[in-house]
Amino acid sequence: MISSLLPSLLLLALGARASEVDINGRASDAACSLDQTVAPGNLTHCPDGSLFATWRPKARFIAPEGWQNDPMALWQRSDGSFHAGYQFNPQHTQWGNISMGAAHSKDFTHWTDFGSWDNAKTIWPSQIYDIRGVFDGTVFKNGFNGYPTILYTSTYTTALGVGTGEIPGSETQSIAYTMDEGASWIKLNFGEGGNPVIYEWPMTNLTGFRDPYVFLSPRLSTLLKGSASPTNATGEHFLTISSGVDGAGGKLLLYRQTKTGDVTGWTFLGPFFETALTESWSSYSGNFGTNYETASVTRLNASGAALDDGSDVTAQDFVSMGTEGSRADHEFHWPLWVAVNYTAQANGSVAAQPLYAGVVDWGRSYAFVSFTIDGARQVSTGWIYEDDESLVLTAQRGYQGSFSLFRDLYLKVIPNVDPSMTGLYEPGYWGVNNATSGSVTITTLGQRVVPETIAAYKKGSKVSNSPSLTLDKTGYTPLATQPTGRHYAVSGSFVFNVGSTAQAGFRVLASAQEFTDILYDPVAQNVSIYRTSSSLIASYGTQTEVGGLRLWQLVGSNTTTMNMTVYVDGSIVEVYANDELAITTRAYPWLSASVGCGVLSNGTGSSVAVSGLELWDGLVNAWPERPTNSFRGLLNDGPIASIYGLWAGN
Repeated sequence: MISSLLPSLLLLALGARASEVDINGRASDAACSLDQTVAPGNLTHCPDGSLFATWRPKARFIAPEGWQNDPMALWQRSDGSFHAGYQFNPQHTQWGNISMGAAHSKDFTHWTDFGSWDNAKTIWPSQIYDIRGVFDGTVFKNGFNGYPTILYTSTYTTALGVGTGEIPGSETQSIAYTMDEGASWIKLNFGEGGNPVIYEWPMTNLTGFRDPYVFLSPRLSTLLKGSASPTNATGEHFLTISSGVDGAGGKLLLYRQTKTGDVTGWTFLGPFFETALTESWSSYSGNFGTNYETASVTRLNASGAALDDGSDVTAQDFVSMGTEGSRADHEFHWPLWVAVNYTAQANGSVAAQPLYAGVVDWGRSYAFVSFTIDGARQVSTGWIYEDDESLVLTAQRGYQGSFSLFRDLYLKVIPNVDPSMTGLYEPGYWGVNNATSGSVTITTLGQRVVPETIAAYKKGSKVSNSPSLTLDKTGYTPLATQPTGRHYAVSGSFVFNVGSTAQAGFRVLASAQEFTDILYDPVAQNVSIYRTSSSLIASYGTQTEVGGLRLWQLVGSNTTTMNMTVYVDGSIVEVYANDELAITTRAYPWLSASVGCGVLSNGTGSSVAVSGLELWDGLVNAWPERPTNSFRGLLNDGPIASIYGLWAGN
């Protein structure tokens, strides 16, 4: 009787919240000034939501309000449109007892909330096994009774996470299916033959057991078919669960559907990819930390997704993951990718050995996941978090988090590279293939903003071009036409002489007092985003972002080229270079005049040629059905949540 009543009591507790008012009592504080023509006063005196529109992105996927983090449940629906879920804590600005919000789109750019903007949740804690949160999950189309089905991490009230002494049962994997293309979801019944469908740990001393990634892999099926597997699993779907072993490092755990068509039966095959504690592949590759999260598994060729059985000799297998405890800053996280080679194991599993490894995004980003569309493209997105780590103005903004732009993944192939380049054969984010012509071919992970978004941005913007120029001294050159607001894209091509010491790039969100500088340094071989002058508001982060990027010297050439595009969307600055590097960060300029952009150089003694300068001013409104201000007030869960072992949210 107690167990049958407990879910209802917990749900009652979740509903027993304070009334919808400014939880800090600042609604009528006369000391709040929002005059952006002068330096800011003490903005902490301002009421909740008063800065909602000041830095808010408008041209990308973002929750209507409140807390947002990881993407989840990404899939292409039967009509060809796309479903995107996200970790959501509405009317709270901090992570808590998380639900899934969701929206759909035909072009990765313009989005519509399921239900309505003020009721965007589609899965939420409702059962004893997931009462503490609906964590990340993956949708597979041919699931329960043939319906699209999500396998997600269901969380209970016991200790959870690295260093907490997590025990089996804290995180389990559960099933829900949709009969209306994602508008609503039906969870399987609790108990034998139902949820949770994976609850036992396959190993001891795990530091996590979450974020199931379900995928089809003719490559793995063929590899295992040729091995003497002691398991009886023959299903078409595979999945990884992100994990780690206490004191040993991260592990991806590989499962296989026991029988095709049965979504409740999953057989553990063994560890799939594993690294030692805080191991690093190279200085270009981040750090593997202590525990994995949000993994993806894919196979790519030069066109995109490769769904072959291993017969495509041009294809390369990849795994990606978020790593915890791997960084001294950036919320202690790295989002990484690894090119791997598969080997069948005697125990019926498959081991993935690293060939080369890199960083998905070097900035304030995490939890990237990918999915296949049209059977030919692999599309990825991740969580972009804020830079207000002390939560000084979080309530005034009324929201936290968004997604990166959606990105096509592919195997980038660079032929005819000069084999005498320094460090070419050292570990890095590239693979080297010897060629017979006296050159080598480089392969790496390529990522570029999806063409649907590029086309929509260009169509929705005022497009202008600036003349080519040569940078031969330190200075800032504004573009001929300036942006009118904080939603724009700027792109250009920078040609460096081999051996150049000059740095070059863009300045954005600029005025005389505030600006954010993005520079490529050919000596250090990195792109840096300098934020020390980004904002007159002292509480926001100003750490310089740095990402490694090599410019490949071709045989017979004495120059190298960097093609860079910077997307500015409210506080988000999202930088792409050569389809190899992405850095996404935040800048929060206060002055309304801080919108400008132009070309920047730093260094003398060599010149940099800049061409193809183009500005797209305006971008799009990605959420045309939402009101301009979708802030709904903030709630405080009070003491009841902690009484029932839930996370107390604000």
